[in-house]
Amino acid sequence: MSRIVATGKELESPREVPPGARELDAIERESFVERWLQHHLNAVAVIVVAAAFVMRLVIASRSFLNPDEALHYLLFDQQSAFLAYKASLSNAHPPLVFLVLYFWHFLGHSELMLRLPSVFAGTAFCWFTFKWMQISFSKAASLIALIIVAFSPTLIGLSAELREYSLLLFFMAAALYYFEAAIQERAPRKMVYFTVAFYLAILSHYSAVFFVLAMGLYALARIADAPLPRKLIATWAIGQVGAAAIYGFLYVTHISKLKGVIPQWAGPYNRFYFHGGFADIFGFLREYTPYIFRYIFGQMYIGQITFLLWVIGVAILFVRGLTPGRGYSRSTQLGILLLLPFMILWGAAVAGRYPYIPSRHTIFLAPFAVAAVSALLASIVGQKLWRGLLIAALLMGVSTVFGDSPAASINTEGQGRAFMNAALNYVHESIPPNDLILVDYQSSLPVAYYLCASRESRSFLASRTEFIPLSCSGHSFVSLNYRSWELNDINFQSKFEKLVSQYQLKPGDRVWVFQTTWTANLDTILQQHFAQFRCLAPKRFGKGIVIIPFVVSPERLPACGSDRDSASEPK
Repeated sequence: MSRIVATGKELESPREVPPGARELDAIERESFVERWLQHHLNAVAVIVVAAAFVMRLVIASRSFLNPDEALHYLLFDQQSAFLAYKASLSNAHPPLVFLVLYFWHFLGHSELMLRLPSVFAGTAFCWFTFKWMQISFSKAASLIALIIVAFSPTLIGLSAELREYSLLLFFMAAALYYFEAAIQERAPRKMVYFTVAFYLAILSHYSAVFFVLAMGLYALARIADAPLPRKLIATWAIGQVGAAAIYGFLYVTHISKLKGVIPQWAGPYNRFYFHGGFADIFGFLREYTPYIFRYIFGQMYIGQITFLLWVIGVAILFVRGLTPGRGYSRSTQLGILLLLPFMILWGAAVAGRYPYIPSRHTIFLAPFAVAAVSALLASIVGQKLWRGLLIAALLMGVSTVFGDSPAASINTEGQGRAFMNAALNYVHESIPPNDLILVDYQSSLPVAYYLCASRESRSFLASRTEFIPLSCSGHSFVSLNYRSWELNDINFQSKFEKLVSQYQLKPGDRVWVFQTTWTANLDTILQQHFAQFRCLAPKRFGKGIVIIPFVVSPERLPACGSDRDSASEPK
């Protein structure tokens, strides 16, 4: 019990504590926590990054490969690095990730092993975001940003997939940090590090072009505003020439050869380009920008709040830059950096060149959205680290528990590896080897990974016929080609009729449809739209795999089938 001396008397009752004493104790406790965080900020950051790594590792180990991941695997699973590079030219991504994974996959072929480069890159992205925010804004802003990028459900999900988006974000964050460090320290060596990270970002994903343009304009603003050593400026300029050369090489060897297929891939995203459906560009931006933030932060209300914070945060940076006496200030430069990627993307959407879509295609906006939000929140909490830690943890806690962005879900229970094992067992035990198994193109990719030998998969990728035979694990699969990505209620019957004709199937012959994707639903939509399919007897394995038996009717049309074998179903 505290003892306070007053007027010669000892007061021992808590009720007799002088007014303000408890407030003083609370302030002292807050001050102690704040001082501890200030002195141990890097240690706290290491702990957060370690937790981010563990979360990404756990998520990466839980699910089977989705079609996009399986396609990446089939492209780099070649007999040499050069053949992996050549195979990658059929895909709409630069070659870096395929070459990295080609060498990496010699360590193992499991889902977790193949996803580890993304896990490492996603974790490194967290660290470099923290370091960049620390030297560009404040310690409180860096801690808030670290918590957000470490525990954003969307960023965790992307870091747990066999894709290039984590590499892109990692190299972007490294480039941002090393450029800022090079300018502040006037260090040509760190400008070289920036250039290397800059090149690797370009080679990771074509959406890096928005970062490249924004970074170039920002760099010009920084160089024009401060006297810098000529060697430093020359290093940056030479690096920019090299970047232009890389884009020239990519255009000649890759992009120019994809012109015919890019419109087909872009088709599903038509509504995300600005066109006559909106009265003006502002209506278009008001409609879709909040959804961009919902995607990044993983929850509708959090997305709306962070969108508002981003607008206010960027506006404050420009207003501070206009304060009399400051001239072309650091605030204006940061405002340019955080706004330009959005503005350039808006221009691309208006020109019909790139969709303004809330998906992984615009994830390159994440560092700039998070930076503006974190900087403003740091100002709101008075640059107090402990307050920033609490508010960032609250935001990400709500996003994790109440996340409603489809791509932000890190719950993989419906796509667990056990479901794929059960589906493969069902194929082996319940489908006679002589029966045809029809798969759409997206489903054929995981089938090739899980059931087919590498040689079979390579010949499958090279084929351009409408129906591609696959003999895998003793079963006869028939895949649609890449033009028929998904079987649905519109194309199923016509594809079935063509299959019957090409393979000379007779009435009563059985055809199985094996569909695996994020939400395999062919059976559901057929039952909804066609009365004759309400008798379907699908076998479901989680939410991502369905196997549906059909028989050829006397009219050579698809009709309901059933499992004619007595083999027990997998549980």
